[in-house]
Amino acid sequence: MTFRQSASPQVVGICTSQALRRFDLPLLRSLSRQQAIAQWEYCQNPDEPIDLNVAIAALHEYLQTCSKSVHLVGHGIAGLVGWLYARQYPEQVRSLTLLSVGVNLATSWHSHYYEQRQLIACSRETMLARTAFYLFGYRDKEMLHWLADLLKQDLDNSLIPHSLYAPTYIAPTPIAVPMLVCGASDDYVIGGGGENSYQKWQLHLKDSDRLWISKQGKHFFHYSQCEPLSKQIRSFWNSLALTNTAMASKCDYSPSK
Repeated sequence: MTFRQSASPQVVGICTSQALRRFDLPLLRSLSRQQAIAQWEYCQNPDEPIDLNVAIAALHEYLQTCSKSVHLVGHGIAGLVGWLYARQYPEQVRSLTLLSVGVNLATSWHSHYYEQRQLIACSRETMLARTAFYLFGYRDKEMLHWLADLLKQDLDNSLIPHSLYAPTYIAPTPIAVPMLVCGASDDYVIGGGGENSYQKWQLHLKDSDRLWISKQGKHFFHYSQCEPLSKQIRSFWNSLALTNTAMASKCDYSPSK
């Protein structure tokens, strides 16, 4: 899905969930005011095994059609796919923005859901409604029912490297690509919420990287806080552009004899 007509996008939003794709759109629309943006979507075939490498290969096939390297943006599992791709193909990526991604890169609402299923004896429907409340904060029963149905679709049809008995752990080894990590302090999924959960990223960030924490918004903060988040992302991209310009000027400078 392209938000601005362009020979090639400058920004690619990664989507791994058709059911929850709607929560990415306000942020992408906001960013599209200044950048040419495309949303790349990976559709998991029910007959295919869950394999992150397949998604990475498909993303690479698409990005090779772009004329220049791009800024990648991804929420949750989509952010994990972006990180794995940037680690393998850094020349294709100008920067990586991770939204609601913890220092265990595989942590997602799905892993939290399966963890709760093991701890609490209740039906799947009850657990999905409970999860919807903690993810979004709504109390209206009709809204929670609608959100729980979206979560069910995501759980059944999306790229999820977890199961009830096989959680996944992926540590953030260093990558060459500049990275912006963003999350919400009330995100119940990432370490039970709290800024300290995201502050753990400080141990893994390079000088060119940034960390920004929203005061509210929960796990899907990029939906409700799209405007302040968009401002932070644009600021990050602008800082990279200024750094590249300064480095180019330094390389071009030759002292007079």
